[in-house]
Amino acid sequence: MSNNDFIINQLQSDLSFLNTQLADNQEKLIRLKLAKRDIEANQEIYFANKRLVEEPQLTVDVWSGRHANVFLGIRSTIEDSYNKVGNEGIEGLLHGIEEKISYFEAENQQVMNSISSKRENISQLINS
Repeated sequence: MSNNDFIINQLQSDLSFLNTQLADNQEKLIRLKLAKRDIEANQEIYFANKRLVEEPQLTVDVWSGRHANVFLGIRSTIEDSYNKVGNEGIEGLLHGIEEKISYFEAENQQVMNSISSKRENISQLINS
């Protein structure tokens, strides 16, 4: 086996590894993008249902006194928590997913550049 044949075999092995890595990253990207889409869709539902925290409406005619005030305080705490989850929790989750998507897209670009370079090297070795 000549030195060029050995190098070509090594480059082909590298290509195989890089193609596997590219396919794995593509699968991760698909899953991340689907998750992001689903979370965004459910986020809309989440905020649409926020009004349910305030139901049933309690007026002074319906309920008043110390227990009504305690209940309204609890309801206010629940509403604050609901807003925090909606604004900070879901947005933080979406931001993390977007960062992962960007990471894998950049990594795939590097992998594709490496694949292109190794193919060019193989072509040069074959033609020399």
